Amino acid sequence: MRLLLIDHGNCDHDHTRVHRCRQALGRLGITAAVCGPSSIPQLEAQHTGMYGIHLHAIAAASNRFLAAVREGTAESLLGVTPTLSPRLLGLMRETARQLIAEAVDATDPDAIFVMHAGILTDLAVETGAPVVVHVAPTDLAAADGKPLMRTLVGRALGSCDAVVAADNDAAAALRAGWGECDSETLIDVWPIGPECAQQIAAACRTALARRRG
Repeated sequence: MRLLLIDHGNCDHDHTRVHRCRQALGRLGITAAVCGPSSIPQLEAQHTGMYGIHLHAIAAASNRFLAAVREGTAESLLGVTPTLSPRLLGLMRETARQLIAEAVDATDPDAIFVMHAGILTDLAVETGAPVVVHVAPTDLAAADGKPLMRTLVGRALGSCDAVVAADNDAAAALRAGWGECDSETLIDVWPIGPECAQQIAAACRTALARRRG
């Protein structure tokens, strides 16, 4: 099985969570590539199978956006995204769309596993590959109450082939306020980390099986 792992936090170092998950999946015989924000404007050399999304040039138009990109956490990016102007949000989405499409074209994944329900989730869905999204409570809080983000995230949740909640609070929030995510789509509850490679693989197999019918 070939997987593409997409994170909303910086992805260009071995110590990052997404690369630890990639390495753990590799030990299971699963080929995984990584796509997500880069910590620097352009990488001089990047991992084989690493597709960095370079946001610094776009983020320079907003002090808050640039600070979030430099901080590099998923929470900072997800927190600032709803505050962006429609023009800046559109530029960000188009940049990310191109890199995600390039990653999918290059790796031909059987499924995509997205860490966090955010601005990159619906772009993963747009590729046409089966998608699993892992949702934390902070993801939903960042989007709730912001009409555009609520629409984007809600639409993505409803279009994913499988949804995993990070904890019981996230699962309860999904069931209570995000009707796009039905009971069949929400398949499990577990925190994400390198030790959950088996669970990531199982969730992706579930998504793939559902797509195949």
